[in-house]
Amino acid sequence: MAIDKTKLIEEIQKHLVKGKWKDAVSGMEQLFAMNPDPIIRVRMGDAYQKLNSRPEATREYVYAADLYAEQGAVVKALAQYKLALRIDPNHRRAIDRMSALHSNKVIVEKKAEPVDEGKSKPANSAVPLFAGFTQGEFEEFAKLMNVHQFASGEIIVREGDKGKSVYIIASGSVKVYTKMLSGDIVDLAKLMPSEFFGEIAFLTGKPRTATIETLEDTVILEMTEDKLQELIDKHPHVRDVLKDYSEMRLKGTIETVISKSVD
Repeated sequence: MAIDKTKLIEEIQKHLVKGKWKDAVSGMEQLFAMNPDPIIRVRMGDAYQKLNSRPEATREYVYAADLYAEQGAVVKALAQYKLALRIDPNHRRAIDRMSALHSNKVIVEKKAEPVDEGKSKPANSAVPLFAGFTQGEFEEFAKLMNVHQFASGEIIVREGDKGKSVYIIASGSVKVYTKMLSGDIVDLAKLMPSEFFGEIAFLTGKPRTATIETLEDTVILEMTEDKLQELIDKHPHVRDVLKDYSEMRLKGTIETVISKSVD
């Protein structure tokens, strides 16, 4: 007898709420057979982590990453390989597949990554940034990044802070806003998956120019200031790539602030 997809999803949700991780995994395996969406393998990896089944969790994150890479979703793939490597730092397949992302078609041809149904395309994809790196620079950049998972409403960076990490959104979305001299809050942008932010503070040495807050559950890739500086010391070209990317995005931000001030 055919399985009702809606009922199956409801059952999976019930298992997750009750912490019945094994039952949830079983249901998600059935759901994946009906709808091979990589996010299902990601959620299976999360469930295996709850079960403390680390090899299985790693396997699922790598599986999801491979599927994302096939779709051209490079940043999502990168985040999943990083999740796998956070569990098993020496996982050979994850290391090799992560390095191979630099030759992915979307990077080579500087195409925008595919977006989820109903979502808008990012204004400034990280793919052009990656395309500016050599293979070696990309490998080291990816290797040095950390992956973080945020809930909705969390502030990642706050205007005026001195932190100088740079970030890439793997999934979810964030809003960017600033406080004018009048005290009014001005929304500058909504950033989507594959968009990059935080490089201005690193390049200028000045405090953060805006606050960035998650709009939903969001996965972020972070490169800390010390690691990025270490990479630039070894590969000075990386700073040039960041600078070019930043100038492209800063132009759009300035235009937004001016238009808001005039309104």
